[in-house]
Amino acid sequence: MEAFLKFLDSEKERIGYFVILGDLFEFFFGFNSFSSTKEPCAFPEYLPILERLQKLYRQGIRIKYFEGNHDFFLHSFFSEQFGMDVEVYPESYEERLDGKRTFIAHGDLSNPKQWRYRVFRRMLKNRWTYHLIHITGPHLSRRIAQKLSEMSYQKYHVDVDPNPPPAFKAFAHQKFLEGFEIVILGHSHFPEEVEEWIDGRRCLYFNVGDWKTRRSFLRFTPPEYFELGRFV
Repeated sequence: MEAFLKFLDSEKERIGYFVILGDLFEFFFGFNSFSSTKEPCAFPEYLPILERLQKLYRQGIRIKYFEGNHDFFLHSFFSEQFGMDVEVYPESYEERLDGKRTFIAHGDLSNPKQWRYRVFRRMLKNRWTYHLIHITGPHLSRRIAQKLSEMSYQKYHVDVDPNPPPAFKAFAHQKFLEGFEIVILGHSHFPEEVEEWIDGRRCLYFNVGDWKTRRSFLRFTPPEYFELGRFV
């Protein structure tokens, strides 16, 4: 968190848009209408980052947040609790960067072979589960989420292959065939940059990697400059 706050301070003078590709926190749910807690925010330990984002917003920086597999029901969280007009995307979004058709998403649906995960995700990300989480409240919900996260870590992040998962590059290639020229994803935890030429079109795939271990980020400077960097 300390490094992330320093990163925001170092970049704030040259940011127009700040885009978060999800999973900024371990568990993040929009407890907007939760009234039985006396805390002003259901996530008090997240406040240093949330308040810094609020400061960026008040400086005129526009913020986009793509929900990841640790983010739920955030559509009105930022506006109701922090007065920020954050653009929240539960799924993917098509953007235009310098006129180029761009696909942006967290990336957890990039591997079609992970059908069990897709079923589990559908069970989690629906209005019935959201209603249940609201009833359960932040304290119990977070304990359950922590347990699920530990189980996921043991399954997917122990003895990790040192190479980027190939499914993300294959997903980007398919998007190129659909007419996209730029694909930007996260989720894999591996910073990655790939260039392809398809029917005379220069196509670029970027994965922003992760902040916790690699401090990686992607900067876009119009008209066409991309930099996949690391904060040190």
